[in-house]
This record gives sequence, C-alpha cells and structure tokens, in this order.
Amino acid sequence: MEFSEAVKKRRSIRDFDERPIDKAVLKAIVEEAQWAPSWVNSQPWKVYIATGDTLKAIKKDHLAKVQAGEGGNSDFKRAPRESFGAFPLKNMQTLGTHLGTYLNNDFTEFNAAQGRLYRCGAAVYITIPKGSPEWAIMDMGGFEQTLMLSAASRGIDSIPAYEFVKFPEMVRSYLGIPDDELVAIGVGLGYASDIAMNGYRSPRVPLDEMLVIKE
Repeated sequence: MEFSEAVKKRRSIRDFDERPIDKAVLKAIVEEAQWAPSWVNSQPWKVYIATGDTLKAIKKDHLAKVQAGEGGNSDFKRAPRESFGAFPLKNMQTLGTHLGTYLNNDFTEFNAAQGRLYRCGAAVYITIPKGSPEWAIMDMGGFEQTLMLSAASRGIDSIPAYEFVKFPEMVRSYLGIPDDELVAIGVGLGYASDIAMNGYRSPRVPLDEMLVIKE
C-alpha cells in the first residue's frame, strides 16, 4: 500500500468485529513504529498490548465502571474544550454539527461504543515516564501515528481514544504497568464491522485556513 493511500485510508473506527490480530503482526506494527523520530533519540515510549482473555477482562471491568457512572481519572487530565483556543474550538464545533447530521442526531450507538471499548481486537497502551517533558509527549504522538499508519498498511483499522486510558489503575492491574509510567495513549486495533457508524469521516480544515508559506 502506498503511503498516501494508508494516510487517507486510516480513520477512527468505532465498532470492530472482535476478530483477534495475530501476535506476529502486532509485533511487526510496533517494530515499524519504533522508527518514529524522537528528541535526542530518547524513545520515551513503552507499549503494552491487551489481547485474548486479558482484553476481555479489561472490557468487562471498563463497561461495569461506565454503567456504574464512575468518572474517568486519566493520568493526563482532561481539559475544558475552551482551553484549546479559538481555532481548535471552532473545529470541534464543526465536528459536532457534522457528526450530528451524519447520525441524524441519534448518538445512542455512538455513545454505547465507548463503553464496550469499540469491540476492538487488540488494545494498545502507550506509556512514558512520569515527569516527562513536553518533548516526550510530542515524540509519543509521532510514535502513535506511525503505529496506526503501519496498521493501516496491513489492512488493520484503528481508533485512538480517551476511553482506553479513562481508568488507568484498572489497566495497570491487568498489564503490570509500573506506577512510574503514565498510561498516556490508548489505541484500539482490529477490523471494522459493517455498521453504518463506521462510514463517518470527520471534516478537515481547508488548507488555506491553516497553512502559511512565505518566500
């Protein structure tokens, strides 16, 4: 698959068919993602992947917490949307309108997908050391994107979502993540189901609104 095809093919999938992903394929995806650039070659990321019975247990506990109305307590605290600034906030509002139109303003299935962790075939948790500088967070984002593009090139769909890291202590207990690591990013991998919701594509800002080239 050509690079540009992989970039355009990748989109956030909110319902997978729960087929497992071969362990060798998961290893290949992570190994390829390791070529992402990092500040002074720090490579601050570590990766923990839940599959099989471990993933089933995480999904069960996650859903129970959601249904009990338990609030999230992620290692990276959620920020009010207004704190992102005027330009990002406008994009968020555009997304809400666009998505509502696509779903005919029925968010029932969309919201339910979060509680079941999208029925992903593998849940990838990316960590960095506690106290890491902003540069490490930037590096981790590059690693995450490279991982998802590597998956896309192999016909594997993905979704990066807050929902995966909403209950970090629960995730730590299943995956043996040390207390000195931040459970920072969660990515669901798998094969998209044929549910209509998966056809959604979020809009992108017109190029001339976000790009400046000066000669």
